[in-house]
Amino acid sequence: MEQHDTPIILGGGIAGIAAAIRLAQAGACPTLIESRPYLGGRLRSFIHPETGDEIDNGQHLLMGCYHSTLQLLEALGTRHLLRLQPTLSVQFRNADGTPETFAPLGWLPWRLGVAAGMLRLKQLSFAERVGLLQAAAAIATQPPAPTETAAQYLQRLKQSPRACQRLWDPIIIATLNTPPDQAAASLFVRVMQLAFLGSRADSQLGFASGGLSALHAPTRNLIEQHGGRVIVGAPITGIELQPAGQCVIRLKERGAVVASQVISTLPHASLRNISCATILHGIPSLAQPMPVSPIVSLYLWFDSPLRQLPAFAAMIGTGVQWMFNKRKIAPAQNVQFPGLLSCTISAAVAESATRIDQVVATAVQELRGAFPEMGEAQLLAWQVIKEKHATFAATPTAEAQRPPTRSSIPGFFLAGDWVATGLPGTIEGAVQSGFAAAELVLQQKQSNHNNYYP
Repeated sequence: MEQHDTPIILGGGIAGIAAAIRLAQAGACPTLIESRPYLGGRLRSFIHPETGDEIDNGQHLLMGCYHSTLQLLEALGTRHLLRLQPTLSVQFRNADGTPETFAPLGWLPWRLGVAAGMLRLKQLSFAERVGLLQAAAAIATQPPAPTETAAQYLQRLKQSPRACQRLWDPIIIATLNTPPDQAAASLFVRVMQLAFLGSRADSQLGFASGGLSALHAPTRNLIEQHGGRVIVGAPITGIELQPAGQCVIRLKERGAVVASQVISTLPHASLRNISCATILHGIPSLAQPMPVSPIVSLYLWFDSPLRQLPAFAAMIGTGVQWMFNKRKIAPAQNVQFPGLLSCTISAAVAESATRIDQVVATAVQELRGAFPEMGEAQLLAWQVIKEKHATFAATPTAEAQRPPTRSSIPGFFLAGDWVATGLPGTIEGAVQSGFAAAELVLQQKQSNHNNYYP
């Protein structure tokens, strides 16, 4: 067995990267172990073989309130690859093509500007618009019950079905990846407070200017420059505890490594499947499977550059919830495939079980209805990515069962978007969890040092 006096991080997704970078910069020389041959987990991009375009594993929309994520990108030296809107602006498209834009009035103080933006949503009645303002005030001051769903909370705030359909439901589904009648109201309120009722800068929406893999590409070099190690292509087959309290990590065809400090950023199901009985007993939330919610992403190439379409839009009354015009977001020349649209379907239980060609046909039909300016653009190629375990299902029950970063097992810490971050399953939640776990490791190291040298 290979003995480690330095921390081991299990899982090279964005939570593992965040933990490793924080530890490396603190001089802790971590070892990051990833089962796949690449880092990034779900936050990655790859070259589409037919078109030659670099596409992402799924479209990710970042925000100015992602403070920990921005800190991580600064540490990696890739902050410049993220482009944020000057100010919040979201176009909505009805299934029949009718457009509407939500944009706070920039010359007003932020919260007043948001209120003015709500009052300008002309496809709601004046009473419904006033109701939006009342709901926003309640969200800022009236916490929901722990067991309350987002739909129940909004009903208690007397929000009309049209107001929910046109504003609240798209926010809930996009951020919590869970239907409103199942989603935890507490997480919905937290998202609203952080992202839309905070500051102007916090509400800015942003995209990577290129492939997502570029955001974390310097990870290995940075860790190794600080004396750490990165091991990829090393599936973890088991985690055991020795009587002395050290953790044994068994790797497929690579033997085992032993360490006294371990951060697991593995998904809930993966950690549950490979943990010994002592770990399962010490982390009660692993006793039962954690429900998951899928996301289906589509990439659609057309024979027209589709310049008339907005950079992105929320779609109302359709299966596709968001359209992203990739040639506007990340301009790239591709003469053979000039137009590229990315579409997202969150909480995609039905779509994840539907034949891919049917998903594509339905999406293209909905896009043509919502964006008549597509004209006669013809579909040339497509790629569908089904992430059946994209995030945990953000229900009140799941929220109550999410474990803390510090487990009851000395030296064994948890990170990942599924731990108790107070956020839904987002990049920001994952990064925050990685930073938090790293800080606990450093605190434990300092405490052990102080105890050893009285």
